[in-house]
Amino acid sequence: MEAAAPVPSVQAAVLPGKRRPERSCVACRRKRPQGEFLRLTRQDGVWTLQQGHRSGRGSYLCADTPACWAEKRLKRTFGAQAAAVSAALLARAT
Repeated sequence: MEAAAPVPSVQAAVLPGKRRPERSCVACRRKRPQGEFLRLTRQDGVWTLQQGHRSGRGSYLCADTPACWAEKRLKRTFGAQAAAVSAALLARAT
């Protein structure tokens, strides 16, 4: 009796090669690959935008959509710090 040929997984057919992690923007809730986001981390109760290796509680925002950086859209996640986070993101863009 012959061995059955392996059946390729559905995921392998859809995503050939290496799988890329997806994250969601906390402002608009859009899902995208992780590399298309800015990551803010919370350390000692303060949210900061950092480059390179980051540790601590993290939140993701669309890097190419300034509408996601508006204070009103950030209030749900960042609370009282939403104004400071919005100002830091807008200052980074200029």
